[in-house]
Amino acid sequence: MPSPRRKDGPAQRRRDGCSECRRKKVKCDLQKPVCTRCIRFPRLCKYDINMVSQNLATQVQPATERLPVLQLHQALNTLPTQPVLCLSPLLSSKESRFFMHIFSIETAPRLFPAASPLFLQRLIAGSLETPHLLYAILASACSHHSRLIKDTGANSKLACLKFTNLSISSLRSALSDRDATLTAETVTTAMALCTNDVCNGNMQSWRTHLGGVMRLFAALLDSQGQICVDDPYVQCLAKWFTTMDVIAGLSGHSDSEALSFENGVFEKVFTRLDAQVDDICGYSFKLAPLLVRLSQLIQRQHQNSPEMSDEVIFESQVLELEILALVDCSVPENQHHDELQNTHLAFVHSALLHLHRRVQLVPKDHEIVKTDLSNIIKAVKNISPFSFANILILWPVFSAGSETDDIEERNFIHTRMGDMQSHGLGNFTRARELLSKFWAANTPMPWDNYFANLGLELVLF
Repeated sequence: MPSPRRKDGPAQRRRDGCSECRRKKVKCDLQKPVCTRCIRFPRLCKYDINMVSQNLATQVQPATERLPVLQLHQALNTLPTQPVLCLSPLLSSKESRFFMHIFSIETAPRLFPAASPLFLQRLIAGSLETPHLLYAILASACSHHSRLIKDTGANSKLACLKFTNLSISSLRSALSDRDATLTAETVTTAMALCTNDVCNGNMQSWRTHLGGVMRLFAALLDSQGQICVDDPYVQCLAKWFTTMDVIAGLSGHSDSEALSFENGVFEKVFTRLDAQVDDICGYSFKLAPLLVRLSQLIQRQHQNSPEMSDEVIFESQVLELEILALVDCSVPENQHHDELQNTHLAFVHSALLHLHRRVQLVPKDHEIVKTDLSNIIKAVKNISPFSFANILILWPVFSAGSETDDIEERNFIHTRMGDMQSHGLGNFTRARELLSKFWAANTPMPWDNYFANLGLELVLF
């Protein structure tokens, strides 16, 4: 005898459980980051971020087959009023669901091309419960998408500004609440806004925002202690911030110390990290403090006479040996193994190039400089032209381009930066334009002096 049909229709199978519980067809308690059933095997416990409708997913094409802007807007307007799964009440509008989809499939993979899926999943999952973080990543997706499809219209700019303002106002409200607890998501919001400043070319505000991120991070580590330090997500945030912070000090005439190292805030975090090449920044974090010392030596050279003191000579020689010792750092065995091996080498040889040219003042035609350039370009050539891993190596690629006079090397670098620019991140567009401007000037001045004299600033992150 057939079982009686439920009055409210057939039972619906739940699709919001983790991958392992759904595979076993058992009920999942939805505990995150790992559910109770998967506690013994946490790597198998994965949650799909599916907050947009299938209708949208089938209409949004990959970046290589982008629909025209008009068709995209038409696709957006044909979406149903309610999503299939609305995991957050803040995603109730078609526009917000659209840009969350864009962030998950386009923006996040470009901002963090080699990062662990668990980091990206927690970033997105955290935003669904944190308004200011959600608005920050929607702003990031909005501006990124407009660059991908080359939409320079007022509507795109207004949408990005709307989400940015909502994020800032919500963040201020959260910080002004004395009873509120400072969380990793609060720091993530500030870093997302700061990163968006760089990508949008907002150079006047981004350094100020970077200092704000530093203060929030310090407060988070002070308030939560060892629990926070041991959290893999917080460790990824520390690496994200430090990458921005350190490279900023090497991107021209910056007179600011690397905040993360100057204040010693992340010392406890970095003791937890191994010496392998990192999947957030693309180089071993043993290189990070060496890059800070390199930045400090460059600043001292700018502030003092052209002739190096014995002290600077000695420090630069010691630093050179320490940088060279990192050539053979191990690389994690994952799908990005070969790419990370080459991104790391590109950073190491770029550090040597900056040391030789900006500290030791070795002339361009010297054999050691040519070797540095050859090593950087070799590492870059070993990375596929359209691989997202190129996004990690803006500083090495620009460094090589600013020092070579070889036409073939310049053409290669210009083409590769064009490939990077096609990923829709505005910092690559600005860097490529400034590099072309420097080449056209045909000036004997070093690139950092040239841009400083013109009052131009760039961040190679």
